[in-house]
Amino acid sequence: MGTAHKAVFRSDQLRIEGASRAGDRTWFRVHPPGLAFDVGRGALELTGSDQIFLTHGHLDHALGLPFVLSNRVMQGLGATRVHCPIETRAALEAFVEAAAALERVEYDYSLQAMEPGDRVDVGRDFLVEAFAVDHGVPALGYHLVRKAKSLAFEHRGLPGVRLAELRKKGVDISTERDDYWLSYCGDTSRRVFELEPRVFESRVLLVECTFFDHSERERAPDYGHLHLEDLVSLEDRFENEAVILHHLTRRHRPDELRRAVDSRLPELAERIHLLMVSEP
Repeated sequence: MGTAHKAVFRSDQLRIEGASRAGDRTWFRVHPPGLAFDVGRGALELTGSDQIFLTHGHLDHALGLPFVLSNRVMQGLGATRVHCPIETRAALEAFVEAAAALERVEYDYSLQAMEPGDRVDVGRDFLVEAFAVDHGVPALGYHLVRKAKSLAFEHRGLPGVRLAELRKKGVDISTERDDYWLSYCGDTSRRVFELEPRVFESRVLLVECTFFDHSERERAPDYGHLHLEDLVSLEDRFENEAVILHHLTRRHRPDELRRAVDSRLPELAERIHLLMVSEP
């Protein structure tokens, strides 16, 4: 991911587009299945998303929700399902309805409150699972999970003819497993790694890293954010194919951030991508 108004990351299975900068805006659209994680200050790229998952109510993550809903109405794109932390639902609904009243437009949406462990079917064998994070305001992270089927253990090694016979008799010879394609932590302190250690195993991990300077080490937990040193202390636990750092500060140049990652996380550095955006 390079420096641009919008960055794009591609893996074998996923395409992630988005923008994130500390105190400015954070939004992502993930393909498949085309859903949105946070909405920033409103991004046209999110208009096609009929499922939106908000991590928390801070305006750099949630301000653009009415804008996205309004654009979907104007383009006749149908109902939008918006998911948010349960503690945020009432205030979020009042905010959206106030915007609708200003526009004199009726937004076609529903609000679903979520708690850690709740799961939502998002189509194409995918679901989203909420998990606990630590940010000082009610907040959630989200896993994108694909339901994958494989041959049940007790049937492995059987010849194809025998498997065909079992299927013909109506025997279910498959088993289902959760394949964690993506984990998005939103804004959080390092406690997220204690609260939800499965983030270390997800194929792609989207994790914030707001603070880099040594002088800011003690400030990070007070603000509910991560410091680069939090990742350094856990470097050997990251099993992810890719780790995308976002919510980066504007106080450092991209080359400075890259040097810090390469220097402090030498074993993980080649799997780390920095999501950096400039003004449009």
